[in-house]
Order: sequence, then C-alpha cells, then structure tokens
Amino acid sequence: MELGVSVIVCCFNSAERLAETIKHLALQKVPPDIPWEVIVVDNASTDDTRAKAKTEWVKYQLTGVEFKIVNEPLAGLSHARNKGIETAGYEYLLFCDDDNWLFDNYVFTAFTLMNADSGIGVLGGCGIFEPEEPVWADAEKFKTAYVNGAQTWAETDHWVYGAGSVYKKSVLTALKQKGWQQITTGRTGKKMLSGDDVEICFMTYLMGYKIIASDSLKFKHFVPMKRQNINYVLSLHYWHSYVTVLLNSYFTILNNDARPVKQVNAQWLRSATQTLIKFRIFLIVQRFIKRKKATVEQIITLNSMRGTFWSLLKNREKVIKHHQLIKQILQTRPTNSNATSFV
Repeated sequence: MELGVSVIVCCFNSAERLAETIKHLALQKVPPDIPWEVIVVDNASTDDTRAKAKTEWVKYQLTGVEFKIVNEPLAGLSHARNKGIETAGYEYLLFCDDDNWLFDNYVFTAFTLMNADSGIGVLGGCGIFEPEEPVWADAEKFKTAYVNGAQTWAETDHWVYGAGSVYKKSVLTALKQKGWQQITTGRTGKKMLSGDDVEICFMTYLMGYKIIASDSLKFKHFVPMKRQNINYVLSLHYWHSYVTVLLNSYFTILNNDARPVKQVNAQWLRSATQTLIKFRIFLIVQRFIKRKKATVEQIITLNSMRGTFWSLLKNREKVIKHHQLIKQILQTRPTNSNATSFV
C-alpha cells in the first residue's frame, strides 16, 4: 500500500455543514512529496450533499489532490467508513467528520507521526468545542459530552474518538480478511449509536498496535444550535451506555476476565436492574415526599442506567457470539503482539 493520506468524510444529509469542512481541507498545507486525497462518502443522504461537496471543492481549484465522491446506500456510520476504507488509495486513513474543521497542518502532521512509528495503529487528535452562536446557556457545562479536549486516556484505555483519527488501511483490511465484523454500527439516521471508533481501536490494540493521541493534531468540532440542548445530551448518554454493553465482548479480554461472557452479562443485568429500580424509587420519593424535582444530573444518570439495562436485555446473546469471533481471530495474530497475554 502506497504511503500517503486518504481523508474520508462520511456524510448523511451534510449539505448544511460541508462548506467549512471542505474549506479547511482545501487549505491544508501539505508538501508536494506527500500524496493525499479526499473521499466524500454519501451515506444514503436525502439532501444535496453530493452536489454541495462537489461545488465547494471546485472553488479552491487544487491540483495534485484527487477528490472523490462515492455512495454507500446502507445507512450507518460504520458502513460509510467501510466504503471509504475500500475506496482509499493510501495507507493512512484520516476520518474527518462533516463537522470537523482541521487546522491547516493536520494532514501533514498526521502523515509525519504515523510514518515515524510503525507500531502506531490508531492516532487521535485534539478536538476544540466550537458551538454555533447564539450559544446554549449550558454549553460550557456539558461540553465534555461532545468531542472536545486532549485525549489523555488514549494509551492507557486503548481508544480515541473517531473524529480526526488516523488508521492504517493494511491493518483494517487484514482484519476484514480474517472475518472480523464490528458489533457496533455507528450512528444510523436519528439513532445516536456510537462506539464503532472505540471498537476499531480495541481490535487494533489486540492485534499488537499502539493507540495514541497527539495534541499537535488540532481541529474545531462545530456543534450546530440544534445539538446544543439537554435532550441531545440525554440521548448521547443513553446511547453511550447502550454501546458500552456491546463492547463488553472486548472488555473481558482487555481486562483478563476469566469468567464466561454469559456469566458476566447475567451478573451485570441483575446489578443494572436492581440499580435502576432503586434509583427510580429514590426519584419518586424525592418528587412526592420531599417535593423536589429531579436535577439535570439525576436525569442524565437515569438515562444512562436505562441505556445499560435495555442493551443488556436485548444484546446478551449477540455479545457472546461476537466475543467468540474475536477470540478466534486473536488466535491467528502474530505471537509477538499485545494480544498474546489475552488469550
């Protein structure tokens, strides 16, 4: 695979957001000896995403940078990313969300860091919260719910968020050839399912690669007004907890938990059920006996508990089957990889 950077922008009804995103890509300062390209994946959009992407790119009349627009009819971020990976012509895959405004040295810095250490499997950046004005009064309070700030956990927890992250095509292609399939789908329409980026990181780490983040990779994360509200934050917390259950097929391996996944899930469901019931009773007593309404923080906690409970109820068997698939794949990885002690 030729060394270079394929920037992949996955879009679902992104026409309103693409102008600034493409502008920041077109203004990248990349030396002529570093090949790179931009791939826009139209993921079953019903607006004029495709036309908007093309119109914005031609404004800048770049030479030597290929610009492609491809279609992915299956809804879901993971499907769109897979289409981008399949289309990419270079080894380093930079996932730029449709609301990410990359600083002008991003592509060059990403290439330099990845090229300097063959052991890096995934490289994360540093998002800067950029809310649309007029800014929601509580935006600062809840900004950690959005992609924002240095990813200090990357090397210890082995994951980075997908926005602005860089992967190796050779690694992801090899995993696909081994039969690896993700249990997460990414966001699909209005369902704010996430975790597909974390899942890629976990599997890459288990195959023997490092997961790191660099504060030198900066980008602004534009958050439109329609996402600056408590209902959006509540939905984020619900789906985050929901997806955490799906990722338990990896957690048991990463944590060297010798218990069968079926047992882990059963115990977790009992605990989650008891915790949810107790907390609901507490809120009822607080409301009708103490005459106090639930705080925003309590409502967020309740939503997170609900996400965990419903995911455990629906996905226990799915997690067990996926866990077995992961273990089978790990048996085939090189003996000198990080995964050696996990199987």
